[in-house]
Amino acid sequence: MTQAIRPMPEEMPRELWRGYQPASPAWQGRVKDIFITPQSGHAMVSVSSVRAFADRGLEGDRFFRDSWDAVERSDKAVSLIEDEVLELAAREIEVGAIGILTRRNIVTRGVPLIELLGREFAVGAVRMRGIRLFEPCGHLVAVTKLPGIFKALEHRSGLKAAVVSDGEIRIGDGIALARGL
Repeated sequence: MTQAIRPMPEEMPRELWRGYQPASPAWQGRVKDIFITPQSGHAMVSVSSVRAFADRGLEGDRFFRDSWDAVERSDKAVSLIEDEVLELAAREIEVGAIGILTRRNIVTRGVPLIELLGREFAVGAVRMRGIRLFEPCGHLVAVTKLPGIFKALEHRSGLKAAVVSDGEIRIGDGIALARGL
């Protein structure tokens, strides 16, 4: 099935971001969870590792394709969200863990995603580039059926990233800014 490509929505301004703020500028982060789903609208599946392919995305995920650059949508390859935000959002809407429900691919711990915006970074041995911050969408609200999820994730819904190099991503892998960039 061919996926329709919509124009890139307007980026969320940096000043509105209300995501994780580390206590120290020398943060150390890691991959807490990985989720994929083969089809849009289907339940996300937790995996311990996933293969990432440059310009294509995560193998087995609904957004894995021949080339995102070819359709000028490199921001669609991978989505990341902060575990710290998920904990706050779950408390705000009074539910348990919501990581798998947010439809994001990689849940990070100890990573201020705003610092990855516009920069290359490593997730384990895989290089990525932070493309844009984004807001929750109507699809997320419809699929989760969680009252208040949109407001709980507003201005902190995650980072869209392009995959720059091939490799495997595992739970527990470190996340850091790419050296020399």
